[in-house]
Amino acid sequence: MDLLQLKYFSALAKSQHLNRTAEEMLVTPSAVSASLARLEKELGVKLFDRVGRNIRLNQYGKILSKYTDQVFTALDSAKTELREAQNPGKGSITVAITNPNLWNKALHAFYTAYPEIFISLTAFDTGSNQLYSGHGDPLVQHADFYIAAPGATIHTDGSLESEILFYSQVLLAVSPKHRFARRKSIDLAEARDEWFVNSPYKTSFRTFCDNLCQQAGFTPKSRIECDYMLRPRMLINENMVCLATSLGRQSGLYEGTVMIPIEKPPCSRPQAIYWRAKGYQSQANQVFKEFLLNYCRKMM
Repeated sequence: MDLLQLKYFSALAKSQHLNRTAEEMLVTPSAVSASLARLEKELGVKLFDRVGRNIRLNQYGKILSKYTDQVFTALDSAKTELREAQNPGKGSITVAITNPNLWNKALHAFYTAYPEIFISLTAFDTGSNQLYSGHGDPLVQHADFYIAAPGATIHTDGSLESEILFYSQVLLAVSPKHRFARRKSIDLAEARDEWFVNSPYKTSFRTFCDNLCQQAGFTPKSRIECDYMLRPRMLINENMVCLATSLGRQSGLYEGTVMIPIEKPPCSRPQAIYWRAKGYQSQANQVFKEFLLNYCRKMM
């Protein structure tokens, strides 16, 4: 067996879709199939079960996948350590964040403190993959860090470690002309008849907000669905409301709106940082993680 065979197998094990794997590897499906056939012949076992047109990793494939993950983690670690040895004092990191603009102040503070460290930033949403594990999306599958709300929408499968950064308070955002605008706090149940500006259906924050409203005894009436950057602008309409977090307020995104603390049900939304449980942690990675943890402790 060779590294190319293992690379094809590893990609196929993650996607369990022949054509998708071929597209990702920039080869034809027949090339992936031929490579897999040679690997299975050498090992003497089938690595996938064929179910109609679909394939599923079987018990033998799962064993090999465990070790190929270790091989490629070790190789990535070697590359990182070699780059660091060649460029002491410098480095680069990749960070995948569910809402990058909400972290602009924290990232700007890091850029200012460590201008020699380059950051590659990618946006992703855990709600689009209920068992998100850093695999499946080629844009983020090799990130050094993931910043997201923990829970059912992110599944580490033992491959990631994490630490809570802080708990963000949940608020009801309204126009200054809204009838709730003078309130110091509010019971969320009072908003049962309001029209909501919501995140798109099935995104992680939308699921969180829907569940919160259900706890308050109602299903929110969605007038507009848009991303988090547009939601504050939609509140120019004095007859609409939206749920937001104190992180959004600190980012300046909700400037010009009134943000009212929700007294019932009690609610907050945690934010966590995730990183690979195995593999070499570069100096740049260690600096970034420690900086962000200290930055967020000051926010609490």
